[in-house]
Amino acid sequence: MNMTYEKFLDCLEQELHDLMKNGEEIRRVEVLKNNSVRLDGFSYRMPYRKEEPTVYVNHYYRKNMDMTDIREIATAVLQIQRESRKLPSEELNEVLHFDRMKDRIFYRLVSRERNRELLEKTPHVDWMDLSLVFYLRIPDHIIRNATALISRTHMERWEKTEEDLLLTASENMRSVPVFLHPLEQLLEEYGLDLSGSGLYVLSNSRKEFGAAVIVDQDVQKMCAERFGQSYHVIPSSIHELILIPSDQEMSRNDLDAMIRDVNRRCVSREEFLSDHAYYYDADEERLKF
Repeated sequence: MNMTYEKFLDCLEQELHDLMKNGEEIRRVEVLKNNSVRLDGFSYRMPYRKEEPTVYVNHYYRKNMDMTDIREIATAVLQIQRESRKLPSEELNEVLHFDRMKDRIFYRLVSRERNRELLEKTPHVDWMDLSLVFYLRIPDHIIRNATALISRTHMERWEKTEEDLLLTASENMRSVPVFLHPLEQLLEEYGLDLSGSGLYVLSNSRKEFGAAVIVDQDVQKMCAERFGQSYHVIPSSIHELILIPSDQEMSRNDLDAMIRDVNRRCVSREEFLSDHAYYYDADEERLKF
């Protein structure tokens, strides 16, 4: 008999409670992510510790699971959470101090339309028909390769405004190299040949939340100087953009239709950015939509 997703969560919650030791607290949580994606997880707390590490469990679910599988997952989830106890509480609280974190504050682009609920409780700055939200790059000695969305709680604790966050993030964004290469150069790594496409990929050197580099007017101008002309901007995902020099003579309707098709077939719900093209006018030195 197939196990439903809700049954999976119920069984996993019960198994976690059965495996808990004295002093441990486990509770089920639902977290709102980008583009209204909701993830289910379990937060963990020990006495005298403020932090509550959460492990998301959506990806563990399969229809043909049995209780042996559930027990193995519960054991793995608890192991991950218990590992967090090895870090001194002072290190985990490091993210609460603005002066220690200010060099780690960046911004990323998100769809305003698909994130209305998230934006109600998250500091943000509207940009064109999109929005900028702010995030922290967590120090590797706490969690490797991790980021955390900055909430209004952070902003209030730091006594900073959205304008303060934007100024700090903008300065930090310029410290990360911008990545602009012909699309075929990237596809060669996968053994694909798209020579002569005239398409370029724009991102950052980390290839993480790289679509946001286009917000910087110096980056916009740099791309126009590289092409020697105006260009179209295709929002491939929150991580990168595709740029098409204007001499490719593609109509706006064709571009928008292509974007919608690619988003539907190839882009995950959480990585979606926009369903239409933008245009940088080199004469006016301005990005339009």
